[in-house]
Amino acid sequence: MSLDKAIPRFVADVMLGSLSRWLRLFGFDTLYSNDFDDRELIKISIQDDRILLTRDHSLARSKLLKKVLLIHSDDIREQIKEVLSAVQCSSDLCSFKPRCPVCNGEIQRVEKDSIKALIPDYVVFVGHDFMVCISCGKIYWHGTHKKKIDELKRKILQEIDRTHKK
Repeated sequence: MSLDKAIPRFVADVMLGSLSRWLRLFGFDTLYSNDFDDRELIKISIQDDRILLTRDHSLARSKLLKKVLLIHSDDIREQIKEVLSAVQCSSDLCSFKPRCPVCNGEIQRVEKDSIKALIPDYVVFVGHDFMVCISCGKIYWHGTHKKKIDELKRKILQEIDRTHKK
């Protein structure tokens, strides 16, 4: 599947909740709800011009869908690589601002003073970079989990780059 130059947007079926969260961390606008049925997924894909991500072979064969990607792997890392390869996202092209992994909202930087009453005291003292989701209000800060996430993202993008160079 080769897609337009525009940043792709996705809607994912019920079997791909973890993939949805990871795609959001990569910065992709990814709708997901375990309440979406097949009919609603098709409608969202068509109306919002989103690529439908699914593990359901019969859904992927729907004649109504113009943009669909059948995910083959059970492994989350391989699923991410399937999507990023399909949208031709390499390390030099895939540097989008992360989205909220919980609700898909946009994340913006905030000053520590504006949120210090809402975060643990320890984090107030050691944290420097803070972000908040403008949709759900969830607060994020750089901790050890950020390093692990960034390392996994970097490794996946390196693997895709190596595959594309072959």
